[in-house]
Amino acid sequence: MADIPLGDVAGAVHSTLATRIPNPYAQDPQAVQQGHDLFIKMNCAGCHGYGAKGGMGPDLTDGYWRYGGVPASIFNSIYQGRPQGMPAWSPALPPQEIWKIVSYIDSLGGSFPASQYQAGLQGDKYGENVASEVAATLPADQAASTPVPPGGESTAQSVAPQPDVAAAPGSGK
Repeated sequence: MADIPLGDVAGAVHSTLATRIPNPYAQDPQAVQQGHDLFIKMNCAGCHGYGAKGGMGPDLTDGYWRYGGVPASIFNSIYQGRPQGMPAWSPALPPQEIWKIVSYIDSLGGSFPASQYQAGLQGDKYGENVASEVAATLPADQAASTPVPPGGESTAQSVAPQPDVAAAPGSGK
């Protein structure tokens, strides 16, 4: 797990290790509930909020992740901790309990499946945050889910709908 990169490293080849490490509790409703209970018990909610929408710590539901939003990356963030406030929970929680917390976070909808590792690093979901003129070129199923900015106009912050194009990360988990 420690070999999974925290993010893009200049000049490095993109790692695919995180795509090959599945959450052993994926799709397990009991593990999601246990993960929620641990989220409260271990005081994750003290920083991330009881709905995980953020507080002193970042929002875990918005799809923007500084250190990656796939299950293996989220596990590493909990297990090893992160600079500027995220403690390492490895001494206090065994790996199976951390995976249950990851299952709970996954259930909130802001994370990415392991197969979308690059998007999980960048916070981009294919077809989102695109200019209206680009959205018109997307397949119908993608164009229908593309949010339209207020007033229906494109914005200068829009990016092309490529899954491997970096957008400015939001909250920075």
